[in-house]
Amino acid sequence: MAQFQRPHSVREAAYSHLRGAILTGSLLPGARISEPGLAQELGVSRTPVREALQRLAQEGLVELLPGKGARVRVLSAEEVREVYDVRALLEGEAAALAAQNATEAELDRLERLLQVLEALPKEAYAQQMQVDFDFHTALVEAAHNKTLARIYADLRSSLTLVRSFQQTQSQHPKTRQQHQAILAALKARNPVEAAEAARAHVRYFRDLVLQSLQAQAWQ
Repeated sequence: MAQFQRPHSVREAAYSHLRGAILTGSLLPGARISEPGLAQELGVSRTPVREALQRLAQEGLVELLPGKGARVRVLSAEEVREVYDVRALLEGEAAALAAQNATEAELDRLERLLQVLEALPKEAYAQQMQVDFDFHTALVEAAHNKTLARIYADLRSSLTLVRSFQQTQSQHPKTRQQHQAILAALKARNPVEAAEAARAHVRYFRDLVLQSLQAQAWQ
């Protein structure tokens, strides 16, 4: 995990540190979390660690196992499907709105993010995932709908857990084609095509992740 920074509030810092480890993939779904071990690692008492775990459990990032401690939550295939279906709805609507509301500066930023993504080394998986996420977040922001952006942000925890099931394919030719289709529709100010391109992209990855889960189940 990243180096722990002692904060003004030990409770808040323990929470932020642990949450960051999960969201960045340092702690993967199913990983056990030892309350005393983590407290010793961070140099704090067990109380703020316990409170952090309880808070993360409420957010759906951690599962508390009676008598066994805690672990990073593992999503079922049905939960994965639901997360992607909701994401498809949100990003489809965001793309339609962005085609109408995005500024030229926002369209330029989306294009630059795709250029950065393409230029990253093939082995830089973590960076690829981050830039890919930045692209989709920028798409939602370009919709200029605060409620949609807030709901999308609330979905981030589940999206992070889902992404761990599938190695990033951000530089795959199919992904590149889909990203460019979204951008082209936005530039053309075509909300119908933008929405369909965004939904098709999300559903494509939904199917990849579900296939990966099915393959793991047969191993």
